[in-house]
Amino acid sequence: MSAGPSRDDDRDARLGEIWALYVHPDLWRAGIGSALMTAALARLSGEGYAEATLWVFEANTRARGFYERFGWVMDGATAIFERGGSQAVEVRYRRPLT
Repeated sequence: MSAGPSRDDDRDARLGEIWALYVHPDLWRAGIGSALMTAALARLSGEGYAEATLWVFEANTRARGFYERFGWVMDGATAIFERGGSQAVEVRYRRPLT
């Protein structure tokens, strides 16, 4: 898990971002992801951010369901992720921290 200030063009000083949150598939459904998410939200809130965002691949329905269970909601922003000649659509989620 890594988090900090938002890197988005439309950010403001009160907007944090979860940059990455990964758990090895062998450890899914063991509570580790939930513990990491809880820690990330507490960290961002403790650093004074009022809201946070995160980006996830549109096709990653498993991760999206996980985020939605924590109260994250898509805010309508999308981006194209490009690597190695391939492209994937990312969607942005947002949630208040207070």
